[in-house]
Amino acid sequence: MRSRRFLIAGTAMILVAGMVYAQKKDKGRMDEPFTKWDQKQVNNVFNNSAWAQTKEFRGQATGMHGTASNMGAGAATNGAVTGTGGGTKGVDNPEFSFTARFFSAQPVREAYVRMLQIMNQYDTLPADRQHAFDQKVDGLLHADVSQEVTVTLSYHTNDPIAQRDMNQWFNTQTTDTLNQNAYLFTPAGQITLLKYLPPQEGGGGLGARFIFPRTFKGEPILQPGAKGRLRFQLSWQPQVGQTMYIDFKPEEMTYKGQFSY
Repeated sequence: MRSRRFLIAGTAMILVAGMVYAQKKDKGRMDEPFTKWDQKQVNNVFNNSAWAQTKEFRGQATGMHGTASNMGAGAATNGAVTGTGGGTKGVDNPEFSFTARFFSAQPVREAYVRMLQIMNQYDTLPADRQHAFDQKVDGLLHADVSQEVTVTLSYHTNDPIAQRDMNQWFNTQTTDTLNQNAYLFTPAGQITLLKYLPPQEGGGGLGARFIFPRTFKGEPILQPGAKGRLRFQLSWQPQVGQTMYIDFKPEEMTYKGQFSY
């Protein structure tokens, strides 16, 4: 999926610190039009849902350029990071956060647009300005995702050196350098990367984009009611053994009666 790039002031602030956990009443509200969602519901869909998972890990740093290890310790079972990385003196326990989202899924794109609406006080705008806003985001809401699956990955650490290194690494990767390091593991098989887009300035905090084919051996990579492993896995900085993976549950990816990913 190739979403149009558009700039709206303040989009870099859309990522909400911490994770908000969905409650049953919030899940029921997903039946409402997304234009009625409040901030909490948007956060749930965008950061902690069947289509979006945020995982946080804590490591140990030593010295000016020491090691950060045990990053997977205590992590939830559907996400982990292994390997070593740089550390900043004075940061005793570096914390790493990764959020993977199926941005080709309709509910995630709707949550993103609703986030922009809330930030720009859409509900109080006059009709003509609402119409202008709707035109700007129409290409995103109605993007053609029939051939591709897009997973976005945002990341953050409280370790300045590690953050610098991560930014540099993600910004300098290409499809060719990642086609043996980024995969989707689905019930249909291991899906190889089709295209990579590095994080974009003004990209709204979505991070890097990993685009995969929607079919494998002539069949959709996910089928309605599918069960089994659905994993996004990335060997980032493979020269030092960094591997990150996040698991999803495809059987829960139904939105308003439609299977969406």
